[in-house]
Amino acid sequence: MAKPSRHNSNIYKSGLEERFQTACEAKGWKLLYEKDRIKYVVPESNHTYTPDFTVTKNVYIETKGLWAAVDRKKALFIKEQHPEIQILYVLYRDQKLSKKSSTTYLEWAKKKELEACVFADTNTWTEYIKKHI
Repeated sequence: MAKPSRHNSNIYKSGLEERFQTACEAKGWKLLYEKDRIKYVVPESNHTYTPDFTVTKNVYIETKGLWAAVDRKKALFIKEQHPEIQILYVLYRDQKLSKKSSTTYLEWAKKKELEACVFADTNTWTEYIKKHI
């Protein structure tokens, strides 16, 4: 028997995406969900990335519950290949990269010069949206 979903799987892929949109709507913003597709290249292969939320042209928000190594690598490829694009990574929480690592998601993002915050830090993502809307 399939496990029941705790979010609207007809629209969003995660509960955090749905909560983020609900929080934005409470502030009077209706951000477009997975509107744009951004092409990027992993050496020797082509890929497309679909950001979770479009704030304006070339300004996006990506929500992450678990920020897996493959997704962090993708973030670096996109940053390198599309310097004109700004992405704020809104994380469910700031946890360690792995059980063996002492580095947290936010520490890693800062080191790699990626914009990131946790969902509970509403001031950061709110100001990011206000700045670009």
